[in-house]
Amino acid sequence: MKIFVNLLQIMLIAGMVYPVYAMWNNDQLSNFCVELKSNMTKQNLLDMADQKNIKINLDLDNIDELKWQASASVPASFSSYSCQISGMGNRVASAKMAAK
Repeated sequence: MKIFVNLLQIMLIAGMVYPVYAMWNNDQLSNFCVELKSNMTKQNLLDMADQKNIKINLDLDNIDELKWQASASVPASFSSYSCQISGMGNRVASAKMAAK
């Protein structure tokens, strides 16, 4: 019975802490998307994402090698928000927040 009570307490605490953490993560993703500048190099984008612990998913199925698309998301969030990034060549063209 004591183990059950302890597990219940842990679940309640996690249930209160996780929403705050998820909101912080989504805010971090939104700030990252705003910080992306047009004409930024792809390497700068990847370095900035690595520094801020943001996952970048590059779309490698593009036939045209000049145009590329990527999405940025935070690993710990279950939300459907992501930063949609498009670019040409080695440069970022645009970035905007979107729901998946």
